[in-house]
Order: sequence, then structure tokens, then C-alpha cells
Amino acid sequence: MKKESKITLILIITSFFGCSELPTIEPSDDVVWLEQGWSTEDRQKFHHMSQGTMTIPVPYEWFAALEQPGFTLFGSKGLIIENGYLSRLGFIAGDVSPYNQAGLPVGFSVDYNVVNPKISKTPFNAIGLTCAACHTGQMRVSNPDGSKITSVRYDGGPAMTDLSQLTTTLALALIETYLGESKFERFSSRVLGTANTDENRKNLRHDLRHTLSSQVNGILKPAEIQSTGSHVKDVYDMKEHSFKGYVEIIKELVKGRKKETKEGFTRLDALNRIGNTVFATDTENYENVATINAPVSYPYIWNTSWFLWVQYDASIMGPMIRNAGEAMGVAAYVKLDENDANNFKSSVKVNNLYWMETLLGGKIPPTEKRKFGGLQHPEWNENVFGKIDVDKHVRGAKLYAELCQGCHLPPMGSDKFWSKAYWTKPDNDNRSYLDLPIVDLNYIGTDPEQALILMNRKVDTQGIGFNTEVYLEDMKWFENSGVYYGAQTSYCKPVTIKDGKAESFALSLGAAVQEVNNYWYKAHNISKQQQVEMNGHRKNCLRAPYAYKARPLNGVWATAPFLHNGSVPDIYALLSPVSERPTKFYLGNLDYDTQKMGYKQVKEDGYFELDTRIKGNSNAGHEFSDSKQKGVIGRSLSEEERYQIIEYLKDIRVVDNAL
Repeated sequence: MKKESKITLILIITSFFGCSELPTIEPSDDVVWLEQGWSTEDRQKFHHMSQGTMTIPVPYEWFAALEQPGFTLFGSKGLIIENGYLSRLGFIAGDVSPYNQAGLPVGFSVDYNVVNPKISKTPFNAIGLTCAACHTGQMRVSNPDGSKITSVRYDGGPAMTDLSQLTTTLALALIETYLGESKFERFSSRVLGTANTDENRKNLRHDLRHTLSSQVNGILKPAEIQSTGSHVKDVYDMKEHSFKGYVEIIKELVKGRKKETKEGFTRLDALNRIGNTVFATDTENYENVATINAPVSYPYIWNTSWFLWVQYDASIMGPMIRNAGEAMGVAAYVKLDENDANNFKSSVKVNNLYWMETLLGGKIPPTEKRKFGGLQHPEWNENVFGKIDVDKHVRGAKLYAELCQGCHLPPMGSDKFWSKAYWTKPDNDNRSYLDLPIVDLNYIGTDPEQALILMNRKVDTQGIGFNTEVYLEDMKWFENSGVYYGAQTSYCKPVTIKDGKAESFALSLGAAVQEVNNYWYKAHNISKQQQVEMNGHRKNCLRAPYAYKARPLNGVWATAPFLHNGSVPDIYALLSPVSERPTKFYLGNLDYDTQKMGYKQVKEDGYFELDTRIKGNSNAGHEFSDSKQKGVIGRSLSEEERYQIIEYLKDIRVVDNAL
């Protein structure tokens, strides 16, 4: 291909992937990690412990050698791996430690000498994401006179990362490295070092072409299906197409990409992406691809180990099912082929997932000491964020009791919170778990797209080899204006999942994760008793309600944006009528607004514009208004009352005469 054609092709590919300017991150004067009950070693280990994922689909040495996308007249723009660049994608710089020898950002992990034939024919060093990539929060806070800026960081909160942009960045970097002669020369020099010979460069280019073809297929084939309803196998092998052929392919595929709902910073359509990875990429059945249209804000995860049901729609009971499913979704290697002797073998590190879950939740059931162990919620630090107004706090406590605790529960320090009304014991387990109410979407009125995934999505599982027992909860009991309190766990009844042409995505995913866990347990000689312990003493019980879970709000001040899909920028807007909420706002800025309880709204290059009129982005529902329309859950609040509730949410505790 001629040089000018290569440059034009790169520009066209860039327009397809939608690479945009990244935010500029201003330096802070100080960095503070909030105290949450973990030691420094615990934190570092959690940040970088491998789950067995290979999210970055190239060997670590390649990733470390890739340059940032774009061209400059003066050579390289710098490397992707530089913390300064990855921080513009929302990642927090990591410290070099025994758990992070490469000095990667929080949420990155390197696995050495692993096997994945989809990436390399020989063992290689893999790089993947961990829980911390999406569940480590950060914000910047200015003191009153603006003379000092503090970067505040905390574990378990929603990250300000943009994983979709990371994927785009990596794809562009690979394409530019393959097509750009100077970039490839610099890349090969870094990767090969003293072995940078003509023969080795030729082999490296061959391997790069193979990897790039595979990865571009994985991105473009789903987009083609969305546009045309079908795909042609291996149509994107890079050695087979002329410049004109590439242009026509990309033009057609742009149509499919436009149907997606962009996620942006701090959001991800996690369920659909997990489904696409497991049932399309892992099986190479791209007819199973679903359009990305239900982004959710990364949930905050303190205390969740002791929730009976997890996920926004309270759809999964078993913590190991949730965690292994997440690892599979961020590209752990999984074999799904009924004709393979090692069917369901994977790279998922179940033992590491168990360690992380134990660190998050602690080992002592919270009802024993009327206190959650493990990771604590971040507390409002008055030295950093400013003093809490005592009078407003007291008034806010009364408003919380009137308007909030019916769904979000009383303060954790109250007797009511620890009453049997909210806690239940699963079968054959003496420990109690918090059985949270979930609220019917016909009542709460928030965006339904995330709930509809498990209710409606179908997948072709033929050839996987399911003959798998999972459990289903009987969904019959809706009470009290749409608040669903759930059946007892005795209603979790076994059902056997088989292969089929159009099977329930929810049940098929539960079965796939169950089989992956079972394979690991058998391969590592894990006793039945230890399996019960590692599974969190809970069954793989599933449900798909048209509802969302209401959880306790301790630490909610550090979890913007709000609603499950992140469609409301701050608590003040959430307490306002929908008509007063912004139709568009921006994500990516780290500067915290202590008054409105969210990130400050600034329009600058690189920030993501969230348009609430787009499918999956609705900011309707959970409304305080005097109207009688769907989604109104409480009376209208004055401006003063909104700020009083905000003041109380800074420190949710028992206030005399408020309950």
C-alpha cells in the first residue's frame, strides 16, 4: 500500500473509532487516600492482584512499547503506558510495589508466562484489568481560598475511567504502528532490544498483523452486524484488502457504530459487554452480539459482600458468580466448546477472587457486632471538604427519615437498621445477609434499559455443552407501591440449563460462570465444604426483575454521577424535579462540588457530553415533585430542604428525634 494511501486510511479509521481529545489533568498540591480500614499492603494488593484477565489483547512488552495515537512532526508523542497519559483516561497512577513491579496505574495487573492462543501461540506476559480499575474513586478539592488543591482517593467508589476510550486508544495505536513505518521501527526497537534484526522485525510485523486482524475483527464485526444484520467471516484479514476495500468496509461499519449509546467516563454497559465477550468473542459466534445501549455508572462496592442480592437489578445472589462473571467479561481466557476435552477451562483466578471478596467484606458477619467489616465507606473529612453545618444536618436527618429511609433503610447506627425486617439467612447458613428492597420500574420511573437486558436478551448457545444446574427465585411478591421485598431463599429452585438456539442470556451466563468455577474447583481439588465457603455460602440463584435495588446511602456523597445510569450529575439535581435536571452535562472533570455533591460542570476538550435524551441515558424518575406522574416518589422540596438533605448525606448517622 502506498504511503499516502496509508495516511488517508489512518484518518478514515480514526473517524470510525471516534478518537477524541483527552482531558488535561492539572497537578494537585497534595494526595490523600481516605482511611477505610485497609492497610497500605491490602490496598496495593487489591489494586493489582490478577483476576486472570487479559483485557489488553497484546503481550505486556507490546503494550509498554506502543506510542500514543496521533502523529507529530517531531517523532514520538510518548508512550501509552506513561501514567501521565493513562491518567487522562481516568486511571490513577500506581506506586511500584511487590504487587506492581511494573509501576502500572491502579487497576492494572501483569500475569507472567500465561497461555491464550487468541493472543499468542506461545506463553507470554499478559496485562489485564482488576476490580480496582472500575471501583477506585478520585476527586480534586480546593480549599476555600483556592490556594491548595488536594487529590482525594478512596477504594470501592466509582472510578472516573473511560474503558471504551481505552479500547479505542489501543486499537488506533496498533493500527498506526502497523501502517506507520517510523512508528513500527521505534516499536520494534523497544520490543526486540538487542535482538532487533531484519528477520525478527519481519516476524514481529507478522505477529502484529495477526493480532491486529483479530482485534479489529472483534470490534468491527459486531458493528457490521448492527448495521447489516450479518457478517462475513474473516473479512478483515489485513493482507487481503486493498485501500479501496478498507474504505468501503469502514464506511459501512460506521452505520452500525452509530447505533451504540456512548458510555464515556465512569460508565459502562457492563452486562451487554460481558455477554458480547462470553457469547460472541469467546465462542466466535458474532450473531450473539448485542448493541451497547444500557450504560451504568460503576457501582460503589463497600458493604456489598453482605447483600443477599447484588447488581443494580438485584439479579445475582452468589458473590463468586458475580466476580468470576466480571473477570470473564473483561477478557479472561475461556474455552467454550463441547467437543474440547478442556471445555470450560479458563484463566480466571478463583482463589484471588475469593481473597478480594473476603478483603471487601471481612469474615465476621455484620449482625454479630452490628457493624460492617472489611472495606468501610469513605467518611466526609472536614479538614479537606469543609465543616458540616450542624443545624442543616439535623434538619436533613428529619427529611431523610420522611422521604428516603423507606427504601434506602434507616441509618446504620440505628436499632431499626439491624432489625430482622431487613436481614435474612440463606438455607443452611446461620449468617444473616441484608435483603434489600427493590423497586418496580413502573413506580420509580428510571431508565429501564439495564433491567431489560436480563429480561429480554437471547443468545445462541449451541455447541457450548451446557447441562448445568442453576437456581431461580420465584418472582411473585410485589407489595407497597411497587417495592419488591423478595421471596425467601427457600424459593430458589433448581433448574437445568441446556444448549439452544435462542436461550435466556441471564440463565446462560449464570450457567457459563458456574461451569467455569466448577472446572477450577475440580482442577484444584477444592473440597465441597471449601467450595461453599468460596461461593459465599449462597447458591447460584438468579432472577431478572423489572426493578432496581435500593441500597444504604452511607458514603453516597463520593459516588457521583447518580441514578444507576449516571444520568444525573449531582445530588442537588437528583432532589430536583426532572424538569430542572440538566438535559446535557459533562463527565471527566475531577473537581468536586461540595455544595451540590457531585463533580463540577465544566465544558472543556476531552470531557464526555452525556445527553439524557439518548436511549439508555434517561434522567427521569426518582423524582420529588407535587405532580402525580410516573416516577414521583416524594413531595416537592424547597431549595433549602435540598441542601439540608445534602448536608445529612455527608454523615448519615442517628440524630435524636429524627427517626
